[in-house]
Amino acid sequence: MGSEFAGQVLFDSGPHRFVIRSVGRLWLPPLAIDELQDAIEVLARPIELAIVQTGRLVFETDDDLWDQVELIRSRAESALKGTLIEHSGREWEDMTMLRFRPDDRVDRGRRISLAYRVDYIRLAFDAP
Repeated sequence: MGSEFAGQVLFDSGPHRFVIRSVGRLWLPPLAIDELQDAIEVLARPIELAIVQTGRLVFETDDDLWDQVELIRSRAESALKGTLIEHSGREWEDMTMLRFRPDDRVDRGRRISLAYRVDYIRLAFDAP
């Protein structure tokens, strides 16, 4: 069985693993570089579950690799929410893809690959 998120197989081109992280509260402070901001707003929400996925995207061509990176980036920017299924079959429902971080370099050998990290969270309640 392959891993998938929100019904989409995004990361099965190469090896990957899942790690359950510590939970608590998510703090989103105001932008430190925004000098025009006159009010301090802090969003604090309880994180019920946090999972980090690390792995490597592996493809035959640069175009295939960058097409997949662009697809994943668009999913992360849209705050895609769904069920995360690990390749062993374990499932976590109502997860949000919070962040996709590709490595700073592409490795080239017999195939082309790129290491990455994806952060998923499940908040204990939705914002009003």
